Amino acid sequence: MSYVVLALAISAAVVSTEAAGGVDAPSPAPSGPLNLTEILRKGTQYNAFIRLLKDTEVTSQVASLLDSDRNADGLTVLAPTDAAFAGLRPGTLNRMDAQAQSQLVLFHILPKYYTFVSFQTTTNPVRTQASGQHGVYTVNVTSGGERQVNVSSGLMEAMLGKTLYSAYPLAVYSVDKVLLSPALFGRSDVKDGAEAPAAASKPQKQAPSSTAADDQAPANEADATAAGADTTRTRWLLASAATASAVVLSLLSC
Repeated sequence: MSYVVLALAISAAVVSTEAAGGVDAPSPAPSGPLNLTEILRKGTQYNAFIRLLKDTEVTSQVASLLDSDRNADGLTVLAPTDAAFAGLRPGTLNRMDAQAQSQLVLFHILPKYYTFVSFQTTTNPVRTQASGQHGVYTVNVTSGGERQVNVSSGLMEAMLGKTLYSAYPLAVYSVDKVLLSPALFGRSDVKDGAEAPAAASKPQKQAPSSTAADDQAPANEADATAAGADTTRTRWLLASAATASAVVLSLLSC
């Protein structure tokens, strides 16, 4: 009987230790082939991302990559929550065409399987599945500890949250913001305009202020007045000299 009590006590201690650790356990793996949509659906707060995955047909690309023997590196999906999409400026997604929406989704997929530990040792920049005419879009990853990972798009920074699934070849993590690539968006698209510091610009020569121009105007008027007075004085002197000359000639003729 004492052995049974001892075993139960040890089991209880192990359970309490795991609970105290506070580590989010990933959702159970779906039965059969890996299904990204099903993993997100079990997370219950990724409906907007699921719709984008389906509308852009990126789900098919993900399934193809996961089933391919050539993709030995695996995949990591950064899944924005519904609250993250709600934080976008109104109409952001509606203004994007199908191609841009597809690149937005692919920007949240990394062509390698990452754990929280491997994120700490990765080298920046980190490639994504998105690309454009200037090449592959990338992100920068920084780590502040064993369970703190931030991902920067260049316009904003998102924090990795709950692990939705993590078993090679697929890892799925929740992120608290939609990552906007500078190749697709400008700083004006970032809500509140305070997500990232503005780029340094070259100093420009300042135009004269309106006050300086106003101060200069009276001086110009004074110069013009003085010039006019000098001209009038010169004409008067010439006229006087001509008159005097005429008087002298008339006297001499007499």
